[in-house]
Amino acid sequence: MNAVDAVGMIAEILSWVGLGVGLPLLTIVLLVKVHDGPWLPHEVVILEEEEDGRARARWFTAGDFWERPLRAEESVHWRGREDADAFISARHPRLMRFEPRRPLLHALQVLGITLAGVGAAAVAVSIILLFVG
Repeated sequence: MNAVDAVGMIAEILSWVGLGVGLPLLTIVLLVKVHDGPWLPHEVVILEEEEDGRARARWFTAGDFWERPLRAEESVHWRGREDADAFISARHPRLMRFEPRRPLLHALQVLGITLAGVGAAAVAVSIILLFVG
């Protein structure tokens, strides 16, 4: 086995792993994004509740008022303010979040793009090596 064959074998393995994992991952991310629909920027009002000490977010959209309690980790976005910028689901106006995208979904998208890119580059290397060898 010479160096060209070794590089070809490594490229073959990388292409199978990269495309075999990256493309299904990107498909899942795409399906979740299509199901979620668009998230539109919106201003929400933050209210401190007296009885339980938890803050609540309220907003008006789609002809109705909506409200939900805020989680402790969300306090970074509104601490000391009466209003905050948030994102409201266009399909389900009762859903609100402070990030424009889901962090886990974004990480999976980056991983899928990276793996698919490595797989595609490995396929290109394999094709080039067919003509060289």
